[in-house]
Amino acid sequence: MKTRNILALLLLGTAILTNGGLFKLLHWPGANVQFLIGAMLQTVMLLVLALKLAKGPSMNPLLER
Repeated sequence: MKTRNILALLLLGTAILTNGGLFKLLHWPGANVQFLIGAMLQTVMLLVLALKLAKGPSMNPLLER
């Protein structure tokens, strides 16, 4: 998965989470589902991004110190 796609999905998760907060504030239905989907999407994409960065050649000198 390309880094650009990971960042796009991470931003999508942030937008869903923010929208869920707005729904919660206005007492509209569906807020809990949006919180759950947004938080799960952010968590998974952050883990994928961390693994991608850790496996890349640019992190090797940083990790060897």
